[in-house]
Amino acid sequence: MKLFISIVLIGLAALSARADDFSSCFVPGEVVEYKIYWMRIPIAWTRITTDTVIEDERELIRIRMIVKTYAAYKHIFEVDDTTEVIIDPVTALPVRHDWIINEGSIHKSHLTSFYHDKKVAIFQDRISKDIREIPIESDTREIFSFIYANRSADIEKLVSRPHQLLVTGKLHVLRLKISDYDNIKLAQYGKVPSIEIEPVAEFDGIFLRQGKVFFWISKEPNRMVTCIKAKVSVGRITAKIHEISGPVTGFWNQE
Repeated sequence: MKLFISIVLIGLAALSARADDFSSCFVPGEVVEYKIYWMRIPIAWTRITTDTVIEDERELIRIRMIVKTYAAYKHIFEVDDTTEVIIDPVTALPVRHDWIINEGSIHKSHLTSFYHDKKVAIFQDRISKDIREIPIESDTREIFSFIYANRSADIEKLVSRPHQLLVTGKLHVLRLKISDYDNIKLAQYGKVPSIEIEPVAEFDGIFLRQGKVFFWISKEPNRMVTCIKAKVSVGRITAKIHEISGPVTGFWNQE
């Protein structure tokens, strides 16, 4: 499940506003829901919401994602994960990243605060009590802010270069590779033309260190990740969009 959490974050990149104009990247009130399947069995769901918060007299964006197993499968393996990121909508840079993982016997709780003016981030592991200062660049992002900052980016340009992200207290490199084009069938939206992309990363919590992971990004604006497939040691995990709600326009507005 930890695999899915982070993959969907990358996948949600609605892969062209100008580099310095992020006004179209954040849609307060937007809700994106996915169903997660293991070997065609629906075992879990995830919901990603966008809203605004006021901190220090600044209006900021809050992106929040929860992942939970369905009640029928809690006795087998219970998942209860929450990720929350506060982002400056003007620069699309992260202010704070809060990550809480509860998956069976695995428990993690990390808080990262960004100070781009000082080119430093403070990482805290609440369980191990590890606290450390990490040098960053003036434009360093974590996963959520990377996704939303590139929500309208040109896909060809996005995959043409590596991207450096701060993940679980370390700087890592992410690369994206276009694999194919396909139609993804979604229950409420029919067949959606999508671009198949293979992410390549070196860090835990995003992609498996072994095996293959692929996701499909819709060609329809506003681009969304329509499907994710990952082969794991105990089978195959698939996630598909179940519903998009809120101030939705264009193709995704089924009304």
